[in-house]
Amino acid sequence: MQYREKLKYLEDEVAKSIKSMKTKADRNKSRTYMVSLSSVILGALVTIALGLQIIPWATELKNFALICGALIAVVNGVESIIGYRALWVKQKVTLLNLYALQNEIDFYKAGLEENEQVDENKVSEFFAKYQIVWETASSEWLRLRAEQEQEEANKGS
Repeated sequence: MQYREKLKYLEDEVAKSIKSMKTKADRNKSRTYMVSLSSVILGALVTIALGLQIIPWATELKNFALICGALIAVVNGVESIIGYRALWVKQKVTLLNLYALQNEIDFYKAGLEENEQVDENKVSEFFAKYQIVWETASSEWLRLRAEQEQEEANKGS
């Protein structure tokens, strides 16, 4: 019964990890779209404001274009510092790996008879895969941070 309990524990941990990673990935997906859409809309507004030939509002339109241009710089700066797209992609890869592990566990359990012993080696194999998913996610996150720091250092020089 001990290995059945370990398998149940691992199933619960994978399910919690999926729920958590899905929430994070969805949030970063939304942020990615918001940042990209903001940049595009602001760019279009700059073009329109500078292209309009309304004499009484010429100064206001130029000022509006200037403000929008500054906001584009802020929005793009936020994206380059935080890197929502890179985080979202990393989280989706982790999520897909967690789903694959969940499917393997479910498939294994579907083949078990109710009173059949759970194979100790299979439980250990599943746990090792779970650890690899998180080790890969961690090393990828560290790599992304190092790349961002290198880009920031290059901009400074």
